[in-house]
Amino acid sequence: MENSTPKTSRPKRRLLPINWFGLVAGALMLLLPFLGPWWQATVGTGAMEVALSPFDYSISLLGQPISSTLVGYFLLAAKLSVIIGGVLMIAGSVGAKRWWGKQLVRFGAMKVFWMLIGLIVLLVLGALLLNSILPGVLSGMAGEAGGAAMQINVPYISGSAMSTIQIGTTATVTAPITAYLTSVFWIAVFVAALGVVARIYHRRFVTPKKLMVKPAEDEVIEAPPT
Repeated sequence: MENSTPKTSRPKRRLLPINWFGLVAGALMLLLPFLGPWWQATVGTGAMEVALSPFDYSISLLGQPISSTLVGYFLLAAKLSVIIGGVLMIAGSVGAKRWWGKQLVRFGAMKVFWMLIGLIVLLVLGALLLNSILPGVLSGMAGEAGGAAMQINVPYISGSAMSTIQIGTTATVTAPITAYLTSVFWIAVFVAALGVVARIYHRRFVTPKKLMVKPAEDEVIEAPPT
């Protein structure tokens, strides 16, 4: 009779809980500052070119670049902020069950989202200024110097338009303006959406705090005196 030794089952290894949405979002945040501009615009046939993103900008007028050191410092700070946020997102997503995981994910999850909102607000306000306020100011200044009428049509965020400068009755200058959102902008939209989803998804890893109920003290009832 053969003795059969019972097989001992090895304990299954549990997979490390990971916030995969946050992990992918964090990795893309490390790449996003180096992918290029989010928005571009051209005036005429290369008379003026503008390229913007929250991390860098490029402006050229008649082939000559225009730059500002102060603006460059602000954009560098934004770039470092997103890179740090991406690193912390990755760390918080890998250590999803750790007590610090939630704080790290919350720190980086919404950064790209708010940068998208800020860029859109900047473009809308800039177009509103150029279309409504600047032509009246410049036409008034030119009128005092000899007479000129200016009509500026700048597309809101994306599109094409024509701007006209009328100098008395002798000359008219017309320039087409084209603006568009680049493919990097839509990558940023995807990263921002992943960040929002990662922040919501991370709630499943947070253990709710147990309420400590303090036991009521026993009341002592004194016997009446005899």
